[in-house]
Amino acid sequence: MSSTPPDPSAANTDHSSVHHLMRSVRITRLTEKRKERVEDLLIREERFDLYLNGKHLIALVCLPSDLKAFIVGFLVNEGILSAPYTVDLDIDEAAARIDAHGDFHDTAIQDFFAKKTLTSGCGSGVTGQDLEEPIPCLKVDTDFRIQREVISNFMHVMKEEASLFQQTGGAHIAALADAQGRLLMKTEDIGRHTAVDKVIGMALLSGIDPSRCVLFSSGRLSSEITAKAIHARTPVLVSRGAPTDLAVRLARRFLLTLVGFARGRRMNIYSAAERIIE
Repeated sequence: MSSTPPDPSAANTDHSSVHHLMRSVRITRLTEKRKERVEDLLIREERFDLYLNGKHLIALVCLPSDLKAFIVGFLVNEGILSAPYTVDLDIDEAAARIDAHGDFHDTAIQDFFAKKTLTSGCGSGVTGQDLEEPIPCLKVDTDFRIQREVISNFMHVMKEEASLFQQTGGAHIAALADAQGRLLMKTEDIGRHTAVDKVIGMALLSGIDPSRCVLFSSGRLSSEITAKAIHARTPVLVSRGAPTDLAVRLARRFLLTLVGFARGRRMNIYSAAERIIE
């Protein structure tokens, strides 16, 4: 995979094209002074059945955007698909069905059925990973470094790019940036874990090497988000939110730099602090 940054304008969703991802509904709004009928924007939530080589794997609930990237990222982060990430996808949105055909890892598929875990991913995440032992992942071993100031500045970019959250309050954002803080990929979804799957899939499909990037995620840094970053070999994972103890244990075991409470120039580095330089 090439680490050459693509044109961000081509990689990211145009703000003018996001309206199909929302629905307007009439609601009753109560304030201290009045009761009124108004229009409110809600983010869309759709369910898709995913089939691997004709066999049903799982039902996925997500924002109906970047579906190819989502499936690639999901399969990679579950250890089901590996380089060169070759997969044929037939997406039938009307039938709410996604068929994926490729050379998948049978052991990972069997583990998925045997080890299904209800995660903390917005209350509905499911993974086949053993979150204490996200194998067959290698340790995150890279010479990647990033300045603290770059992380601080990019947190403002994250806020500006979260257009769906600004309009609905119902979306999470995930983004990838390079060591200079240039936005490479970003996506929003109803779930933190789904947004991370999508942005990793977008990078792989675009030829971007996640091992030369920083992964930014909104909200809590839970164990499944951390495991996804490890699977993608992303060296640094950052959020404004707090990590869980299992997330920190995983990050320390697999040499991932985990950064929480990144607000202004302040941040907590829970593991592999040497990658964050002054």
